[in-house]
Formats: sequence, C-alpha cells, structure tokens
Amino acid sequence: MKLGFPSEKEQEFVRKYVMERPLYRPSITYLKAFLLVFIVMLCVFLLSLIGMVLLHSLGFSLNKKFYFLNFFCVILIVLARWFAILCIRLYQHYAPEEVRRRCLLKPTCSEYAIIVIKKYGFLIGGIKTWLRLNYKCRGNVYYIDEP
Repeated sequence: MKLGFPSEKEQEFVRKYVMERPLYRPSITYLKAFLLVFIVMLCVFLLSLIGMVLLHSLGFSLNKKFYFLNFFCVILIVLARWFAILCIRLYQHYAPEEVRRRCLLKPTCSEYAIIVIKKYGFLIGGIKTWLRLNYKCRGNVYYIDEP
C-alpha cells in the first residue's frame, strides 16, 4: 500500500478504471444461498452429532449438550470465511449499479473484502475490510489499494 496522496496520473488511471470497469455479477441468488446455508447447517449439525456420540463412546463423561455445542461452534468458526464470502457475493449480485460504482478504490471494496478474507481468514480479513470501509472508502480521491 502506498502512503500519501496519489499522483494525478494514478488518480486518472483509477478514475478510468472505476468508471469503465465491468461489474462482476456472481450467479448466486437468494434461493441458492438459502439452500447452501441450509445444507451446510445440516452437515454441521450431523458432524456435531457424530462427534458428540464418538467422544461419549470413548468414555468422556461431560454433558452431551456441551459436546454438541463445542463441535457446533468449532465447525461454524471454520465455515465463517465461506459464509462471509457468500454474503459478499450476494451483495455483488443484487446491489444496484449506482451503488457499486460509488467505490473510488481499485480493487473495489467487495473485491478487496473477498481477497483479504481468503488471504488472512475471517477475523483479520474482516478487520481489514472494516478499516477500509470506514477510513478509506469515503473520500473523493481515487486510490489503488491492493491488499
């Protein structure tokens, strides 16, 4: 990331990119997203149940609800990255063009969010996305802000 004010040449390059870039519209719909989340939640439930039964059969004598809750939370933490990217893809599909073209940065904020979540994981990627949305994406200067 380059610090300081971008040159006129950089600003013109990014301005042209922002105005002329093709908007990526993923082929996801609310129905597909709902079905994906439902199937994943069902799989998480079944894996949690299998894990609980397995640990209980090995002689661990804690409460069954405790096992189930722990497995459920661990699997959801592992899938948080996937769920965040799914939400961003829904935004990219359904957000109107005038909203999507407001971003003055290259890559766009939604593209950046997907890149950093894939690269750094859900927690760090989410923090980096939040910082970008709240501190960089509200100006009138065109920037190149690669992760």
